[in-house]
Amino acid sequence: MLEDLINKELIFVTDKVKGKYELLEDMVDRTLGKGLIMTREPIIHEIKKREKLESTGVIEGVAIPHARTEAVKDLILEIAIIKKGLDFDSLDEKPVYIVFLIVAPEEARTKYIKVLARISRMCRQEGFRSKLKEANSPDEVYEIIQNFDK
Repeated sequence: MLEDLINKELIFVTDKVKGKYELLEDMVDRTLGKGLIMTREPIIHEIKKREKLESTGVIEGVAIPHARTEAVKDLILEIAIIKKGLDFDSLDEKPVYIVFLIVAPEEARTKYIKVLARISRMCRQEGFRSKLKEANSPDEVYEIIQNFDK
């Protein structure tokens, strides 16, 4: 299911992250020029609005920021692996190493909820989280997801 939504160009591994909101803006900016978003600002606004309600850093070392907005044409799934960890104001107060960003238009509500639920289930598995944290390339991240997305 997830592998069909993943664009390897929207997976990145880094150790250079300044902060939570800078990362989220960078993730949105990576979609620019790929024909996936119509405009940047409404997406950033919705993601930040959601984060201010409650942090999406919810599972040990994982954050799943998500938003619905008409500024996207279809569901976008983007993945960041942060090697050194990032303070994400997580509910468990632990650093985040894995970020799944999900943005979808309002009419893709069902698909959006299914993807969010699927990622949440996969992230509850320690083996999945630890393998993603060790990944060093988009190809490795994609392969790990393929192996666990059964």
